[in-house]
Amino acid sequence: MMGVESSDCTVAIGRPLREEITVSILESSLNCSAGEVVLFSGRMMWRTGCRKLPLSLINSRTNTLIVKQRVLLPGNGVILQYNSRTATKKYYQDCDKQLFGPQGEIVNPVQLPDQRQVVCRTFINVAPRYRIAIRALYIDLGNDGNRTHFNYILVRDVSTMKTMVFHGKQQFFWQSTGSQAEIEFHDNVKDHQTSFWAEYHTIEPK
Repeated sequence: MMGVESSDCTVAIGRPLREEITVSILESSLNCSAGEVVLFSGRMMWRTGCRKLPLSLINSRTNTLIVKQRVLLPGNGVILQYNSRTATKKYYQDCDKQLFGPQGEIVNPVQLPDQRQVVCRTFINVAPRYRIAIRALYIDLGNDGNRTHFNYILVRDVSTMKTMVFHGKQQFFWQSTGSQAEIEFHDNVKDHQTSFWAEYHTIEPK
């Protein structure tokens, strides 16, 4: 990330669920007194730094990591090396899904009756400069008049942590403000009799 033309540079790293990412800083020419900085953020961690970076080892604790660099002087920056490994602590449910890429399909997970019922999640990560649009094509979460907290889908905009809840047969079109989104499927939604099908694609930033 040295010698980039833009003062702000963002790199997204993604690996399959069950893995975590470690990043080591090989070299840094950031001018700390000028306010230059690098930020590491993931679902379970957030860290900024400038001084003594070549001694640092960053652990994402999950399968995704975003690195943001801000420089003021041309040519300054950092050189990073990343590796992935099997996560030391399980941060996911077996029914969770990870989606990468500019477009794809989202379907409700199915849990077997004899399994311990948990909240299943679908994580969507796209290239840093893009946003995410989700269009629900089919949704049937049971009786729309029975809006209990046991039967809904929750969509979270990761960059703002704002959430929207959808019940019943309420089709929707949703847009994120950043490049990450999460969908939670709660209780009865996971039953084989209910169904959710949606498509997502990337859209240009506002």
